Amino acid sequence: MAPNLSQHFASGCHAPLRLFHHRLITWGRLELADSAVADTGADPTRAAIARKLDQLREAQQAGQLAPAWDPVDVLALVNQIATTWAAQPEIGAVSAEQAADPSVAARRAAVVDAVEHLFPRVKR
Repeated sequence: MAPNLSQHFASGCHAPLRLFHHRLITWGRLELADSAVADTGADPTRAAIARKLDQLREAQQAGQLAPAWDPVDVLALVNQIATTWAAQPEIGAVSAEQAADPSVAARRAAVVDAVEHLFPRVKR
C-alpha cells in the first residue's frame, strides 16, 4: 500500500492526460474489451477496478482513509477529478496563459491536493 494513498491514486495511476491520449485509451477499451474477455475469459478493466477497490478497502481498514465513503464512490470521484484536464482541453489552453504555474506538475499537485481534502486520512 502506498504511504499516501490519495497521492498514489490521484497522481500515479490517474495522472492528467492529453486529450489525444484520453481518446486513444477510450477507443482501445471499445475495441479490446470484448477480445480480451473472449480470449482469456477475464476482463482486464474489471480486474484493475477490483484491485483498486480492494486497495481502498484495505486503506479504510488500516485507518488511512475514512470509512464514510464507499470505495466505489471514492474511485469514481478520484477518476473524474484526475481526468478533468483530459476532458476539457480548453481549460488547459487558458491555464497556459493565465495560471500562476501552467505546468503539468502543478495540475497534478492540484489534483492530489483536492483528493487529499475530499478524502482526508482518519485522525486517531
